[in-house]
Amino acid sequence: MEKSDIQQEFIAMLERCEYTVFKVCYMFTDRKKDHVRDLFQEVVYNLWRGYGDFRRESRESTWVYRVALNTALMHKRRHRRAPVMVTLDETTYRTLAESAKDELVERLYELIDLLKDEDKELIFLYLDGLTAKEAAEVTGKAESTVKNRLQKIKQELKKMNENEE
Repeated sequence: MEKSDIQQEFIAMLERCEYTVFKVCYMFTDRKKDHVRDLFQEVVYNLWRGYGDFRRESRESTWVYRVALNTALMHKRRHRRAPVMVTLDETTYRTLAESAKDELVERLYELIDLLKDEDKELIFLYLDGLTAKEAAEVTGKAESTVKNRLQKIKQELKKMNENEE
């Protein structure tokens, strides 16, 4: 496959998965526009770097989740900003950010921010509609572990919400 074909294929994949990448970035930052953009760019860079090695043994969305989540966790640990590589379209940012401005959603994000990173990763996948089996595939954990951990996370979020009311 020629380089231009690979680039077009990558761009098409990125367009299909852009919302997922944005949601990961939004979840693992303080939700300030510049910080979301910086992480988005780092995720896209890592997706591009790994695209040639993507063996398509799993679904495209699973691979994107895994790369995005790992990048977000590493980004958070390093506390550094990646160089500007790709821009997030202003209209896309506004549309996605506005949908997350709902008070209940904001409250949920505030509570999720208090969780450990590995719990934050699982609850994100759950909120994004992945089954326990799919979340296990993304995280590399056993399905039963994911189910048990999600149950505990939900209880913890409920308790945190009740304690802060």
